[in-house]
Amino acid sequence: MYLPRSLPLWLLVVSVDTLTVQLDSISPNCQNACNTLESEFGSTALHYYGQDNFTIWDAKQLEVQYACRFEPSNKMEVAAALRVLTEAWCNFAVKCGGHSRDPDFSNSVGGVTIDLRRLNGVEVAMNESLARIGGGAVTADVYSALDARNLSFVGGRVGSVGVGGFVTGGGTSPLSSRHGWAVDNIYEYELVLPNATSVTVNEHQHPELYWALRGAGGGNFGIITSSVARTFPQGRIYAGRRTWNDTYTEQVVDEIYDLYTGQDHNTEVSADFYYGYVQAQDTFTPAGNLRYFDPINNPPVFAPIDRIPAVVSSGQISSLGDISGPGRIPATPPPARHLFQTTTTFPSREWVQGSLQIFREEIEDVKSVQGLNPQIITYTIPSRAIQGMADRGGNALGLSNVRGPLLITLLSTAWLHEGDDVRVGDFYDRVLARLEDASRQLNVYHPYKYIGYGRLREDIFSSYGADNREKLVQVQESVDPKGIFTSGGLCRGGFKLR
Repeated sequence: MYLPRSLPLWLLVVSVDTLTVQLDSISPNCQNACNTLESEFGSTALHYYGQDNFTIWDAKQLEVQYACRFEPSNKMEVAAALRVLTEAWCNFAVKCGGHSRDPDFSNSVGGVTIDLRRLNGVEVAMNESLARIGGGAVTADVYSALDARNLSFVGGRVGSVGVGGFVTGGGTSPLSSRHGWAVDNIYEYELVLPNATSVTVNEHQHPELYWALRGAGGGNFGIITSSVARTFPQGRIYAGRRTWNDTYTEQVVDEIYDLYTGQDHNTEVSADFYYGYVQAQDTFTPAGNLRYFDPINNPPVFAPIDRIPAVVSSGQISSLGDISGPGRIPATPPPARHLFQTTTTFPSREWVQGSLQIFREEIEDVKSVQGLNPQIITYTIPSRAIQGMADRGGNALGLSNVRGPLLITLLSTAWLHEGDDVRVGDFYDRVLARLEDASRQLNVYHPYKYIGYGRLREDIFSSYGADNREKLVQVQESVDPKGIFTSGGLCRGGFKLR
């Protein structure tokens, strides 16, 4: 068997606890593609498994072995790499921030991982109303560049999340009550198509593709090498965190619910609710992140919720960059395994309270899973965000005619060992089924699934509506007739239209 020049022999052995792909799984096509990439771009851009400091958020992705990892420096190198891979017929994955939860999403199983980390620049326009963001930038990169100018953009809650996936999947943000979702604040994408040509995509150039990218992700249409985002004045803000004893959960939910439904009238406010199981203490803990978009300590709007005695209460005047956390995923400690699932509802106090009871009941079957860290998290889709979804030709999400607000519920958990994968997955399947049964019974169910929180086997795009799904497939077929970015093609990971 041929071994690439730099691939260590110890990778022929796979430990019992690891999901690494053996060298036998790496095709000659991909070995040849790696050799070509190294020949064209040199060893500084081409890395082999186990010989660099590659990090990624989820253990399931970190465990797989790629044939090689390529770090392009510009869109021309992205296009050249795509040409090499399609000519060799070698499978690949594209990594922006690496926050996906399944192999092949952003780390290739036996193929080439195109790591966009070098494409992380942020260029602010002279009039400070726009910024061009590199396809490999993470949220913290952009916040940091804009904070220095007292500007911001519609970014995420976590600094290490890649902007490329965020601004094509929807983009729920702490700033959404004021500025909408990320997809509706992107004026332009620079995209390398499956045929390895680079195009500019906006409202006027390739408008159908522009519509499709705003919700269906770049993983169906090509590789996004940059995007142009709207920027706006934003100084420092109040950011607070509260945790409470479980005995106060009902009161906390009532107050959080009032903050959620009040966002349509007070766009200075942003709140997220977390309800988690703390394994070490065998207890449940409600928590909330509270933000006010002016630098005012202890804003009066939070006075009602602050009357509930908190176990921990913190707050400071800070920047969005500071509160989003670091931009790079550390090599240590090693990552956990993660699972997300999601559902959407119209606002209902009764449903939110009932969802926590379902969560409490179902947790009993997985309490012994080592490293278990499950949470049920809710955010709003504010009415203002929904109204903005019709701008510049609209997006693909199918929500623009919905009367908001809506609530997104994220089921999130982490655990340590592969042997518990099925058990944890079954647990959240039961929780989700019961949550959606309950929302239907209360007549508050909405079919929309936020792709950033979806589980791989879910048909995310059907939740956008039958007409939108059909149109998305047509757009995908028009730009990718060879099926490079399909489930049976070369870029197979992620949520695929076909």
